[in-house]
Amino acid sequence: MKTAEIIDLLTTATADLWWSSESDYPFEIVTWPPGTELTPTALFKDLPDPNSPIKTMSLTELFEPILTIEDWYEDAELAQVNRYTDLLHAIESHLVDPQVFRVGEVEIAIYIVGKTPDGELVGLKTHVVET
Repeated sequence: MKTAEIIDLLTTATADLWWSSESDYPFEIVTWPPGTELTPTALFKDLPDPNSPIKTMSLTELFEPILTIEDWYEDAELAQVNRYTDLLHAIESHLVDPQVFRVGEVEIAIYIVGKTPDGELVGLKTHVVET
């Protein structure tokens, strides 16, 4: 699958999908120039605050809380879990070596980044608020 097709797939998978923390945030597609390495230093060299902490986590750690089905879930919550399951599957199926980066403190930017088969870096960005 070409990079443009993967971007379209991720755009469709995240349409009207919000990441919930203390606030709800949409997803946006992010890309980097060809040749950018999949490292925090290369990905985030242009941050407004160069001292922002950058932490990594696994896709499983990121998605586990939102994919956990609770006894009280009704149709709307179950549909949301299904959408996140589909998103996770799309990421794992179409991006090589996907990684999760948390940038900042309190208001944290979450980046899910991987390589396309074309060798380009593509990802999703959202936010969480942790006070």
